[in-house]
Amino acid sequence: MDRKPRLILVLGMHRSGTSAFARALRVFGVALGNDLLPAHPCNPKGFFEDAHIYAFNKALLAHMGRKWYDLPPSHQMQRILAAGEWGADALTLLREKTAQHALFGLKDPRMSVLLPFWRPLLAHSGLSIHCCICLRTPEGVARSLSQRDNLPTEKAYALWVAHTLGALTGSVGLPCLCMTYEALLRQPIPQLERLGSFLNLTAIATERRSFLEEFLDSDLCHYHPTKDDKPANDDPYALLARDIYAGLCANDADPLTPDAPNTIRLTGQWLTRFRHLPPP
Repeated sequence: MDRKPRLILVLGMHRSGTSAFARALRVFGVALGNDLLPAHPCNPKGFFEDAHIYAFNKALLAHMGRKWYDLPPSHQMQRILAAGEWGADALTLLREKTAQHALFGLKDPRMSVLLPFWRPLLAHSGLSIHCCICLRTPEGVARSLSQRDNLPTEKAYALWVAHTLGALTGSVGLPCLCMTYEALLRQPIPQLERLGSFLNLTAIATERRSFLEEFLDSDLCHYHPTKDDKPANDDPYALLARDIYAGLCANDADPLTPDAPNTIRLTGQWLTRFRHLPPP
């Protein structure tokens, strides 16, 4: 049996339910630390996101000339930084965060596009890594970002594609579970059971009750797409995002995983399409 301390990474696009899934980790006794970002009107129940990891990833993106709403920097640039002082600082921070915990969870949507930087450091961390990829319909994300940030829908769809493909490719080789925000809101108990089975952890009764009765609130999800929704103006990023979501979530209660043969094949096709699209 693997006795290494375990780190669970919560990956996924911004506004995809990553906060809810991070909070769900507490149901199974996973620590999230004591330095979480405060709640905000756009996330009134909290982000469940470590403030120092958030600040580090934000600074790392800025160093590479990016912000969260930009397409990600190159893998080569990230790997170069991981081999230098930025990597050393990141590894120190990661070890500080996980030193006192046998089970620790980290959530930051930026991780999804920064895994080329983080993967070699995770390999040297001495931690057993598990990934949970959070999926939400591209339309739901685009509407949420339009309301919160006035972000153009074409940019939102492009970011959805970049973060989702980043999470899929960046987690290959690691134990990984894909879950959908819609399924968590619609049928939370089976989804918690899937998560517990994946992590091989038993739910804590009081935490489970708190999550289901006090935290989870479907009213926080204001947009519920229908089958009749279509991307405006045949936007190629929206079309690709919809194809990716449909390919992964034919059964949204049990999406495919990155290592499934069909997912590997599809991911290669999606990456090729993504690389040939003009900048949004």
